[in-house]
Order: sequence, then structure tokens, then C-alpha cells
Amino acid sequence: MSEYVDMCLRHKALTMNFELNIDKWYTMDEDVRKIVSCEWKMIKYLNDDGTELNSEIDNLPNDIGGIYLFLLKPEILPEVHRYIMYIGRAKKKNNYSLRKRCKDYLKDDRPRIAIMREVWGQELYLRYLPLEDDETIEKVERELLRVIIPPCNSQIPGYNEMPSKAAF
Repeated sequence: MSEYVDMCLRHKALTMNFELNIDKWYTMDEDVRKIVSCEWKMIKYLNDDGTELNSEIDNLPNDIGGIYLFLLKPEILPEVHRYIMYIGRAKKKNNYSLRKRCKDYLKDDRPRIAIMREVWGQELYLRYLPLEDDETIEKVERELLRVIIPPCNSQIPGYNEMPSKAAF
């Protein structure tokens, strides 16, 4: 029996495709733009060896929901080089606080999340914006997903919608 060796396996595991759609950037809802222009807080998500949660996660609010995003922040060009990998929300009506929801990602077994955490964990940061109103949280998450299209999110609102006008 012959053995199959994929010589590009590591390269495939380390490659993530990003979709950048400038047309969507310019259609961002103005109300959402105002909300997200507030000051976000940021922590390193995992400890330095990437095996456990960073202890700073205990500083995230435990009594409020909000929006969070996971981003890669390699020190190739310090404070410049960043990639948004995932955008999520924590809604109070689902009994989630920002702290509780973000801690859950350590054990999340969805393939894209596991790859994000396991491959890039040492460079993974968490930015979060505390928000109180669940309706606002949902609106902001939906709009950010629509205009940014993060590679580790599996559901992007409006991504596969067909134009309302026929092409022919």
C-alpha cells in the first residue's frame, strides 16, 4: 500500500482567505458607524504560549452584552498589521455577558474557530465593545459582518443574496 504525503499540508493549514469588498464598506449604516466609533477595549486572548485564556479575560464585563471580534495582531509592523478573523455578539437575553461568551471560545469546536484558536492563538487578540441593548447588539453585529466579511464567520448577512433587478 502506498503512503500519500501532502507536502503542502502545513501551508494549507496556515493559509486563510480574506475577502475585501470596498463597495460594502461604503454602504455601512451610519447609526452603526457612530456606535462602533466608540472606544473598544482590547486584550490578548490566550496566554503567551497559546494554551490557556489570558487572565485579563476576567476584566471583561460580566453584567452586560456587546460586540467582540477576534483579530490577529502579528508584530510584523507593530500597531499596523491586523486581520479581523471573527465577529460575534453577546446578548443578555441569552444569559450571556461579554466575559462568559468570550470564554466559551476556548472550547468551541466549530472547525473555523478551532483553526483560528489553534493555529494563530499566540497572535490572537480580543477587541470588545460593551453594549446594553440586545436589538442594537444584533444590528451592529449584522452590519459589521456584512461589510467586513471575516473569514472565520460562517454566516454573513446578505452574502448570497441575488440582486433585486434581473440582469437581462
